[in-house]
Order: sequence, then structure tokens, then C-alpha cells
Amino acid sequence: MRYEPVDRRPLHLVGIWGDTIARWRREGMPDGEDVHARLGIGPVRVANIGPKAGLFPLFEQRTIREDAEERVFVDACGRTVRDLKGHTSMPEWIEFPVKKAADLRRVMAEHFDVDNLDARFPADWEDQIRAAVARDDLILIDGGCYYWTLRSLAGVEGASYLLYDAPDVVDELFERYLTVVMEGLRRAVRAVQIDVIGFGEDVAFKTGPLISPAMFRRFILPRYLTAMKFAREHGVELTWYDSDGDVRALIPDYLSVGINTVAPCEVAAGMAPAELRGRFGRELRMIGGIDKREVAKGREAIRAEIARNKPVIDEGGYIPAIDHSVPADVSYDDYRYFLDVLLKALKQDA
Repeated sequence: MRYEPVDRRPLHLVGIWGDTIARWRREGMPDGEDVHARLGIGPVRVANIGPKAGLFPLFEQRTIREDAEERVFVDACGRTVRDLKGHTSMPEWIEFPVKKAADLRRVMAEHFDVDNLDARFPADWEDQIRAAVARDDLILIDGGCYYWTLRSLAGVEGASYLLYDAPDVVDELFERYLTVVMEGLRRAVRAVQIDVIGFGEDVAFKTGPLISPAMFRRFILPRYLTAMKFAREHGVELTWYDSDGDVRALIPDYLSVGINTVAPCEVAAGMAPAELRGRFGRELRMIGGIDKREVAKGREAIRAEIARNKPVIDEGGYIPAIDHSVPADVSYDDYRYFLDVLLKALKQDA
């Protein structure tokens, strides 16, 4: 990601749907087989050494009702969720714990106390760091999940209203999150050299951000700047910014504070790596960007999709992966073929 020579180029392995695994077994994949291990591919080992930076403690999870087809339950964010059992799908969020400013104040009092920061660090935290260093893991720390947290508590619509109707309460929530982030950074830099600072927001959908750029700059970007200024002062050069959807309207803001890597670069949302590189230059690094829809079309489409990304692979600052997950319309043979072609493309002389 620094455009330097490497002994081998990495790829990023993404999640495989349960439905996809079931299909592959029908198509001949032996039970218990790890398709990646069979090809000699292992995941990048990442150790997140940050404190428990979000809701703490989490909401108590409980089942409301359950039958053979579905389960309705309260999840760790306090949401009432309906989840289908028969196949892989997004759940339905029936109700959120935060509907108005008073609810958010209550949740902060119960689940976002920042007076006892020690409780957010495991008792064996330093031992965990030493073990991660001994394994040669990539050392990552949380830089903030601000919109993610607000949306998880209130939903997209509820979060949108709160940003407008209760900015002081949203500010307090985000400032509490920043307090935890900064404490994590201050303690971590005394114990280890951090490789990557990560942000997880899911701040966009197919055609643009879920929060206006103006609101983003008002509520979130200043917190990013605080964390990134400290991180850069302590030798942290690389980031990992995780968001689905089209974040192109926000990328100039990311770069302005030093956030330089986006993932998973969903091509259906206009986040094709070659186009992003042409628009934003080498300062923007990317992870993902292999169109899952093309992988599902078979060998010719797979070769064309990887060829489309080959110039960016060769240039560097890009780790290829299927954009987000492996759906059930990708066959077992096509996935193995995709990995084989991609591994060849990752070779320096390919």
C-alpha cells in the first residue's frame, strides 16, 4: 500500500454466504473443506488492539419468538430484528431503541459511559498485544464508527432526524466515542507500533452517502481529524475505511485528514478501482473492487474483470477482493477459477 516492492502481493478474502457454501457442497466441495486452504491461500492476520469503543456494555440479547422459518430477537444494539432461517438475507429491523433525543441520552447513560475507561480494555490487553506482535499480525486500532453507531441505534431515518433535530445530543454521543478512541490510541502507541487505523461506517448506499456531506463535515470529519493527527504524529501512515455504497462525494474529505484507503469498493455503486485511481490519484488506496456480478457470469467474464483491474494491481496501493461477499450465484468451479486467475495476476511478472 506504500507502492514499494514486495515479496508477494496480498489479496483480501471476503465472507462466503451460507447459501453459497450449501451450493458448493452440492457441486462437489467436500464437507469441511476450506477452499482457500486447498489453494494455499491464507487470510491477512489482523489484530484489532483497540478498546471496546462502541456500546459498552452491549444490550442484552434475547429471543422474542422463533419457529422453523424465522427468529425475532433483540440484538446487541437493542434493535428488534426479524431474521429468516431458510437462506442468507439481510435481516429486517423492526424497531430501534432510539426514537428521540431522550432515548439517545438514556442509551448514552447506560451504554456509553466514559468515566471508567479502564473497563473497556481487557485485563490481559498488553499480553494480547505481545502475542499479536509475536505472530507478526497486522496491528490495527479503531479510529471511529460514528455514523455506524448512530444508525445502529436509530436507523437511517431516525439518525437523519436526530442530526437535524438534536445536534447537541449527537455531538455528545460522538464526543464520547472520540474520548474512547483517543484513549485507545494514547495507550496503544506506548505499547506497540500501530500499522493501520480503521474506520467502519457503512455511510453510503448505491447512489451516494446516507448523510449529507455538510452534516458529515459538521459532525464526523472533525473527529476523524483529531484521531488522524495523533496517528500520523506516531507513525501511522495507512488507514482502512470500510463502507458499502458510493462514497465518492466524501473521498476528498477523507484524503484531507489523511484517511487514504477505502473498502470494499462496490463496483455496482460506481466504486470501480481503475476509475477511482484515475479520479483521485495514487494517494487513494483501495481494497476490494472485483465485481461479484462478473465473477458469477463464468470464466470469460472473470478473465475480463481481472484484466480490467490489472493496471491498478500492478501499480500498487490496491488489494483486490470480491466486492463485499461471495453470493450464491457464484459456482464452486467459477470461484476456484477466479482465485486461480487472480493469483496469477498478482505475480509481479504476470
